[in-house]
Amino acid sequence: MVPAIAIVGESGSGKTDLVKRLIVEFKKRGKRIAVVKHCHEKIKLNKEGTDSWLFSEAGSDITVASSSTGIAAIRKVDTDTSIAEILRFIGGSVDLVIFEGYKKGKIPKIEVHREQTNSDLACPVQVLSAVATDSKMDIDIPQLPLNDASKIADFIEANLLSVSENDTLLFVNGQQIFIKSFVQDIISEAILAMIKTLKGADDIDNIDISIKRRSPDA
Repeated sequence: MVPAIAIVGESGSGKTDLVKRLIVEFKKRGKRIAVVKHCHEKIKLNKEGTDSWLFSEAGSDITVASSSTGIAAIRKVDTDTSIAEILRFIGGSVDLVIFEGYKKGKIPKIEVHREQTNSDLACPVQVLSAVATDSKMDIDIPQLPLNDASKIADFIEANLLSVSENDTLLFVNGQQIFIKSFVQDIISEAILAMIKTLKGADDIDNIDISIKRRSPDA
């Protein structure tokens, strides 16, 4: 699976601040980072009156704005997009995806907890990988110093990035199919062996293959 971690916690706990500090820390370490923010309100990335806004208003399901400095895409959906779909959308061009929020998502989670809030954890301890806190809590999971982004990044690297190399991901109809490591090896080695025979397929870091098949009744 694409390396991913969710930074969770109650509102006002400092999730956004920690995510920002982790981005800075991982960039110092030469990592490529993607960040996903869960929004409860309608996303408004298109400025009214711009061409991209006009295209979306006309009914475009996916509108992409591209320039020499960046690319942005807006895709219309009817419900919250799953973590697996988001990871597929991001692709394999990053070393780590940091989600802010997504308390119910099935990925490793670090909860942010501050003593001054005097509140319980937002998530059950059983679903947390660690807690980033400014106090000592009576829980049986790792407790990381909230104000030390370096140590939190060390924990993520040791427990997530180090076991996520050479992964092979399989998506069928947009849903991730989890496959055992030996099956991953079979698939990846077979595909690599074939692709390496093609001209221009040198220095391979990642491969994305999309196969679209028509329905037998079509």
